Amino acid sequence: MMSTPHITVVDSIDDIKTAGWEQVTAATGAPVHYSPTYLRAYQTSPLSPFTAAHYMTASDTGQTVAVLPCYLQEQGDPYGFLRAAGCPQGDGPTLLGHNWYCYDTQIPVRADNPDQHDRTVETMLDALVELGAAEGARTTALVSVAEGDQVLTIARRKGWKVAPIVTRFQLPLQGAEPDAPYDSYDSYLESLGSRTRRTIRQYMRRAADAGITTAVEVPQPDFLRTVCDLTRRTAAKYGSADMYPESAFIDFVMALGDHARVVRIDQGDQTLAAAVVLLDDERLHMWVGGTSHATVDSFSPNYLLWAAEIRTAIERGKRWVEGGRSNQPMKLRHGMRPLPLYACVAPPNI
Repeated sequence: MMSTPHITVVDSIDDIKTAGWEQVTAATGAPVHYSPTYLRAYQTSPLSPFTAAHYMTASDTGQTVAVLPCYLQEQGDPYGFLRAAGCPQGDGPTLLGHNWYCYDTQIPVRADNPDQHDRTVETMLDALVELGAAEGARTTALVSVAEGDQVLTIARRKGWKVAPIVTRFQLPLQGAEPDAPYDSYDSYLESLGSRTRRTIRQYMRRAADAGITTAVEVPQPDFLRTVCDLTRRTAAKYGSADMYPESAFIDFVMALGDHARVVRIDQGDQTLAAAVVLLDDERLHMWVGGTSHATVDSFSPNYLLWAAEIRTAIERGKRWVEGGRSNQPMKLRHGMRPLPLYACVAPPNI
């Protein structure tokens, strides 16, 4: 008979068994958002306030086999995605796994076979519901689960509401898929539509004539203030500027260490565009950024920023560029592929 995994929940990232947690995330290719470094940075400098943080692990025969970070928030639906998906209880205290800054929620499971995997996921979902009830959460949910994830099937089977909420975008690079052999930036450009390719090359020439410089560098607190300002200006267009408070933003990024880099586009002593990208073994994540002007000297700083980020991913040998959510027209023009995301919401009286 298959054993039932044992669930442990701790309230500080410092209390997890780091080696076991990292073995699971490495074996499953989980994104940077699941690394202890990222989780510690978020716990210490949360970009959005939470009432409590919990770190759930499943173990079997003494080995860590699954992990999930989750957060209790007084307002768990800042984007209105849960309400739009028909889950109005998201207006109250909410226990979320992972959180809204992670657009790749999953339950990383290290299993020997599909039955063991599904049993572990079921046990984790049941434990999440129990934790939500103990915390008095009005809503218990997983957010931003990718289409095709077995978690969706298991959640439906257990009576959870599973509903599409938003679309995420990815760019496959060398080694990600047989038909995505982008081993250089030029080969990537050749894959784009002729109009987009022509525009990017034209902007690059104009930028060179205007003395534009591009840099990828280790984050520094003083310059992160500039990145945060540009990010908030861009986020304001989508009603989410408050998701990036300056002080927490700076402290959070600085705590990420080698998982974060700054990409910047400058003209002399003026920064025209800047972004923070996140790095893990397989991916470059276009996390946050913005521009000071839509156009300068007949070119778009935003296009140059995108070019620098994608070039950096290719040169670092990443298999994917993660483009995050929203801004679909720009992302499709740059060859990204849509991936629908879903919320999984436990029944309120489960």
